[in-house]
Amino acid sequence: MTQYAYLFEARGIQRFLFASGKLRDMLGGSELLDYLCADEGLLDQTLKSLGLRPAIVRKAGGSFYLLFERREDALRLRAVWRLACGSWLPGVEQIDALSEGHSAREAMDEGLKQLRKARNRLGADLPRPGPLSERSPRTGLAAVLREHDESLDAATARQRRFERPKGQNLAQRFLDKDGYLWPINFEEDAPASERFPLGERRLVGLLHADGNGLGELLRVLTEACKDADDATYINLYRTFSDGLSDATLAAARQACMVLLPHACDKVLPARPLVLGGDDLTILVRADLALPFAKAFLDAFETHSRSAMTRLHKAFEDKGLQDQAGLLPAYLTACAGLCYMKCSQPFQAGHELAEGLCKRAKVAARKVKGAGPIPATLALHKVQDSLLEDAETQFEQNYCVVQENRSWQFALPVYALKRVEGLPALEDLEHLLDVFGEGLNDRPLRELATLLHGNPGLARQAYLRWRELAQRTHAAKLTEFDNGLFELLGPVMSDLPFSQDEPRQTPLADLLSLLTVQERHQ
Repeated sequence: MTQYAYLFEARGIQRFLFASGKLRDMLGGSELLDYLCADEGLLDQTLKSLGLRPAIVRKAGGSFYLLFERREDALRLRAVWRLACGSWLPGVEQIDALSEGHSAREAMDEGLKQLRKARNRLGADLPRPGPLSERSPRTGLAAVLREHDESLDAATARQRRFERPKGQNLAQRFLDKDGYLWPINFEEDAPASERFPLGERRLVGLLHADGNGLGELLRVLTEACKDADDATYINLYRTFSDGLSDATLAAARQACMVLLPHACDKVLPARPLVLGGDDLTILVRADLALPFAKAFLDAFETHSRSAMTRLHKAFEDKGLQDQAGLLPAYLTACAGLCYMKCSQPFQAGHELAEGLCKRAKVAARKVKGAGPIPATLALHKVQDSLLEDAETQFEQNYCVVQENRSWQFALPVYALKRVEGLPALEDLEHLLDVFGEGLNDRPLRELATLLHGNPGLARQAYLRWRELAQRTHAAKLTEFDNGLFELLGPVMSDLPFSQDEPRQTPLADLLSLLTVQERHQ
């Protein structure tokens, strides 16, 4: 029997969430987006009002995949949903696909192809404002109303007026414990129960995490179902999608345990922004951002084992034992962590965090060996501008050519666990402990400047630092050398760089983390 698939994705959510730069607006946007596909949320209510009961293949975050037996029903939903979603999330790009096939798998395959093409097409914001239109000073978008002497665009006005109708909100899904509060404001004059607890430097870590190897897993699922009936395909796809969402949610909840001991008058030093499918975005106080990231990535691997076990059993129950053997035992995730001031533009910060996450994924895929792709993390502390992408930031801030050699003052990516070919995050943390217990990091902060101008002076400064450290903290200096060797392999004798090209050092990452931590000691 012919099946009809309707697939939808909300795109460009970063601009929607972060355009105004105010935390309160981001939270309203997060709730609007989360409610889109929540239980009894906008999608469920729309389907109920139309009297439709399609097969739900996927429903998570800002996307869903539905299967209909009648084309008319799919067309009705598409017409209504475009209007409903446009009103619900003004300014958010909508991409969708309506496809058909002789089976559920064929319809879905065709729909996914159409979605991939649609992602590459630029959409226009309509209607376009005229030259005399008033603009919102925060976003630059056309204003639709004035509130408290401020001109607001449609998206910001929607965020500020939204109150979640019922059910758990996004923050409660992260941590549903009585007595704890999530902050909603960065302003220093805000009430203590609403104010984000920051340190002196007012730094936060913007963390974006994303699952690995999902494309390969979906290819296994699609190949396994090439001769299966529609019920089997829908069941397996839904088992996979729900298991992935459950693993992400469970990992986020487990990682939140890192935050509890650091709550300030029960106000948690973090605020979740996105949680859906295999995606996580959260703002965390800077000194806790790396521990939270580690806890999430580790917990995601643990909880994904349960999801893969359920999927494996579902394959076997459908008589697909051979294909079940191709499934991974667990999944991993990669993350990008951007350290920034809370006054800097969060939209650019999120784009940087996404770029860092992409870099971590690319590096992880290059690791050779059996088993799933390793969990990796890339980090960057913003020095001044956020206008460049992750690769440009790395090249401008951490790379220099001197003496016909390329020098890199930071490492692009760290592995959560030890794998061949990537530096381990635990070795960087060990160096942090070494400096926290005696070694003076101030002379090392001058090395980058000196190496840019005069490599000879840089060598002299480093050797002087080593000479002093040898007299006062010899054991710690040995630990420092051992830590560099673990991260880099053979190290130069007169500079803390690798002997191989390009000459690399974790020095910038180390000093950034020391800066982040020292304000909370």
